[in-house]
Amino acid sequence: MANGLAARKEGFRPLPIEGFAVPARWQGEQVVLVPAGPEWVAMDYLAVIASRRKLRHLFGPRDTWPPDDLDLAMDEADLAWHAREFADRRSFAYHLLGHDQQHCLGCLYLYPSASVQHDAEAYLWTHSSLDADRAQLIESEVIDWVIRQWPFQTIAWPGRFIPFGQWELAGIPNYYASTRGSEDDPA
Repeated sequence: MANGLAARKEGFRPLPIEGFAVPARWQGEQVVLVPAGPEWVAMDYLAVIASRRKLRHLFGPRDTWPPDDLDLAMDEADLAWHAREFADRRSFAYHLLGHDQQHCLGCLYLYPSASVQHDAEAYLWTHSSLDADRAQLIESEVIDWVIRQWPFQTIAWPGRFIPFGQWELAGIPNYYASTRGSEDDPA
C-alpha cells in the first residue's frame, strides 16, 4: 500500500450501480450532459483537437491520448466504444454541451476502479477555449452532480484530487487505457 492506496488483485471492480437509473441526460446551470456516442463525433472531434495539449495525460502521466494522428474515423470509433460501454452499463462517458447543444465543452468519464479504496474513478476535462472562471464553474457543477446523484460511496478523481504520483505508486491501472487498448470491438 502506497500513500494509503492499493490496487485490487482481482482487477477492476464493476461499478456499484445495480438498481440505479443511469441518467440519459442531465441539465445543469452551466452545461447539458448527454451520453458520449458517435452521433456527436463532429463536435467532439473539434473539441478534442482544440484541447489536445490539455487532454494529454488526462488518464495518467504516461497517457498519450489523444494520439497525434487522431482523425475523425478514430474519434468516431472511440465514441462508439464509449456508447457500447454505456449501453452495457460498464462505464459511462458524457459530453458536456452548451445549452444550445451546438458545442462540446468537454467530457466526463465514470469508470470502474482497480483501487481497493474506491468503487469508481472519474475524469473530467473542459474545452481549452474556456476561460478559467467558466471552466471552474462547469467542473464544480459536474463534480457536484456526480457526488450527489451517483451511488458511489468512494469515488476517486486521479490527477485532480489524488496526485497521479500516488496513484502510480499504488500500481492502480486506468480502465480506459487498460480496456480500450486491448478491446477494439467488445462482444
